[in-house]
Amino acid sequence: MRLLRPRSAALLLAAGAALLPGGPGTAAPARPRPRAPVAILFVGNSFSHGARLPVLTYNSAAITDENYGQPAGSPRAEGGGPGPWGGIPAIFQKLADEAGLRYDVHLEAMSGQTLKFHFDHALAVIGQPRWQAVVLQEYSTGPLPARRGGKRAEFNDYATRLEQAVHRANPAAKLYLYETWARADLTYPPNRPYSGQPVDSMTADLHAGYYGLARANGRFAGVAPAGDAWLRAIRTGVALPNPYAPAPGRLDLWTDDHYHPSSSGAYLNACVLLATLTGHDPRRLGPREQAAAALGLSPADAVALQRLAYEQVRAAPAAEPVNGFGRKHPPKAKRLKATADR
Repeated sequence: MRLLRPRSAALLLAAGAALLPGGPGTAAPARPRPRAPVAILFVGNSFSHGARLPVLTYNSAAITDENYGQPAGSPRAEGGGPGPWGGIPAIFQKLADEAGLRYDVHLEAMSGQTLKFHFDHALAVIGQPRWQAVVLQEYSTGPLPARRGGKRAEFNDYATRLEQAVHRANPAAKLYLYETWARADLTYPPNRPYSGQPVDSMTADLHAGYYGLARANGRFAGVAPAGDAWLRAIRTGVALPNPYAPAPGRLDLWTDDHYHPSSSGAYLNACVLLATLTGHDPRRLGPREQAAAALGLSPADAVALQRLAYEQVRAAPAAEPVNGFGRKHPPKAKRLKATADR
C-alpha cells in the first residue's frame, strides 16, 4: 500500500471539505445591497420652509438647504433669519427615516417667491439630472382664478416649464405638485378676495388649479393634497375653521399671521407628502412619532393628523409613488368639488 505524503493528504482533505455542504467552497448567499437614497428636491417658498419656529429650523441638519450660504446680493440668498432651514421637507425627512425609507432631501425655497422666480433664477439647481423626484409649490394665490387675485395661466406655464426642464435632465424623474391651503387672512377680514365665504371656497379654487394642471399635463406623477387635508381637518372638527375665533379643543393649523402653517399644519402637510410620495401609511408612525413630539404636538394630535393625511390621500386621485417604494392609492372616497376658473 502506497502512503500519501503529508502535503498531498492535506490537499485532498481541503478539497473534500470544500465540496461538503456549508464548506469553505460553498458560495455565501449574496447580501442585498442597501437601496441608495432617493434624491428629492422641494421647490417653493415659505409654505415649504415654514416661516416660523420651530418648523423653520426643524431637523435642518438632516437635509440640504440649497439657498444657505448663497453670497449676499444673489437673488437666491435667503434673508429673514439664520439658516440653514428645514421646514416641511425636513419633517418629511424625519418621517421617512422612521418609516425605514431612504431619502436625500434638498430644499430650494425663497420666501414670497413664485415658480416663475425659480425658473428664472434656480434652473441650474432644479435642472440637475440627479433628482429622482421634484416637488413644486406655487405662491399661495398663484393657482387661483384671476377674479380672486390669482395668476393661474402663469402657474400653469412655469410649472410646465420646470417639469420639462427636470425631465430633460432626467426623463425618469417623478414630478409632484404640492397643493397649498386656504388663507384665513384672505377669508375672514373684510375687503379680501374671499371675504364672507367659508375656507371651502379658496380650497376649492386651489384644488381646481393644482389638479387641473395635473390632468392637463400627464407628466406629473400626482398632487400632494395638503390643502384638501386642511379642509378635511376643519370639516371633521379636528381643526379650527376660523383662527380669529378660537375654540377650545381644536387645532389651529395656521400660525399667528393666519397665513403660514403652525406646527400642526406643517405636520399635517408632511404626513400628506409622505403618503403621496412614498405610499407609506402615516398612521403607522403612531403616537410616539418623534417629529410630532419635537414640534410640541401631543400624541393624540399626532395620531389625528396622521389619520387625516391618510384619509385625504386615499380619497384623492392616485399618485405614482417615487421609485417603487409604495403603491398607487386607489380613490375610495368622494372628492372635493372643483371650482372652474371663470
